[in-house]
Amino acid sequence: MLKRIVAVAALLILFLFLTLPTLYAKDKKYPGEDDFVVAEVPAVMTLSTPPVYPDSARNHKVEGIVWVKALVDDNGAVVEAKIVKCSAKDCGFEEAALEAAKRCQYTPAMQNGKPVAVWVTYKVEFALADGM
Repeated sequence: MLKRIVAVAALLILFLFLTLPTLYAKDKKYPGEDDFVVAEVPAVMTLSTPPVYPDSARNHKVEGIVWVKALVDDNGAVVEAKIVKCSAKDCGFEEAALEAAKRCQYTPAMQNGKPVAVWVTYKVEFALADGM
């Protein structure tokens, strides 16, 4: 009798262990920031809006680079954007890069012939034109 109880409990635990991640994944609309998504075709930026150069940076002739990570949904829209590496200049580059990222448009990534949400990471350079 005890062996049966242990066997049933072991099967129940195994069942829960195997099915809970699947049930959780079905409720999740977007991948997590560190989730790996297999896509045969990557998301491609089709509309890029340049960031507004912050006035304080322009006035002080400051240049910099910011790395942005954006969540692109299955329609190609940016749902969320984060800074993954800041410029360390404290002059508004990060805010400008995030605002520009939210206005970008993509062709969605494709997985098994269907569009999927993915995170993309890219560099935003803030450089003054000569003579500025």
